[in-house]
Amino acid sequence: MNPNIFFRILVFPGFLFLFVLILFCDWFERKIMARMQNRMGPSYTGPFGILQPLADYIKLLTKEDIIPHHARQFLFSLTPIISFSIFMLSIFCFPLDGINVFSNYGFEGDLLFVLALVTFAHFFLFLSGWSSSNPYSGIGAVRILMQFIGYDIPLIISAIGPAFLAGSLSLAKIASMQTIPFALLTPWTFILFLVALQAELEEDPFDVPHAETEIVAGYGTEFSGRKLAFIRLAKDTQIVFGAVLTATLFLGGPYGPVFSAPPSLWFTIYFVLKVLFVIALLEFVEAICARLRIDHVVRGNWRMITPAALLSVILTVLSAPYIRLFMGAPI
Repeated sequence: MNPNIFFRILVFPGFLFLFVLILFCDWFERKIMARMQNRMGPSYTGPFGILQPLADYIKLLTKEDIIPHHARQFLFSLTPIISFSIFMLSIFCFPLDGINVFSNYGFEGDLLFVLALVTFAHFFLFLSGWSSSNPYSGIGAVRILMQFIGYDIPLIISAIGPAFLAGSLSLAKIASMQTIPFALLTPWTFILFLVALQAELEEDPFDVPHAETEIVAGYGTEFSGRKLAFIRLAKDTQIVFGAVLTATLFLGGPYGPVFSAPPSLWFTIYFVLKVLFVIALLEFVEAICARLRIDHVVRGNWRMITPAALLSVILTVLSAPYIRLFMGAPI
């Protein structure tokens, strides 16, 4: 019943802080995409349009909430909330301000725990489309399952590289071992991880689960009102989770030089800046790429990305003695 634990879970660096960060990252993504496509992006609601994502969610929460007649009502109503909750819980496990939301450094193997949680969240996204009883939603749901199961493999394989170099499966230890970011020491693994992550996040060129020119809005076609708000929120939280995972494994997480007390303030600033940097990379790729066909997505995974991920791990293991020469003491 420690009040500090409740504060960390509910306010900072827990739910309220992450919710604000998710809204800011949504605005940040839309601004980057707009500038690259010679558009304005959000510009009216709040300074520089920064309150537009919040206004969008408020608008959706006030819209009529419709449940299709033939939908599986229990799953249709519950899956958007569960997906969002699991993604949020996954972010809680990362060292956001030097330690995780639960005021500890995690445990040995929490990297695998987080990856397993996200797999469950993806499965609930599949159930959200399957429960809609809509042919377009069903196709989108099947594509989600196909894409996530396929690209989970190279993503997890690529995550082994930083874990091997750090000699641990602990997120905090992997992040704290990076006096020089692993993205610079093993750029081949970092690039492959970003490609697999792009597919996991359904970003172009891998956005076939909700390809509007083919299947309307994919698994989200039948959702409206509050349920659509949670579907979108789960999607935005998923993107922030992917950026947090990348920053932790390859950019040193929240750790960096501390110039004055308190160190948690500096760690939080580093965490936010690194997350925004990863999101900027992902949005840059999305802005310059066109959507792939579904058969290209599948073939590219099994014939190119997965074998390349295996080769990258082998290269990382062989070069580990030389890479560790550049790795100092943990931060």
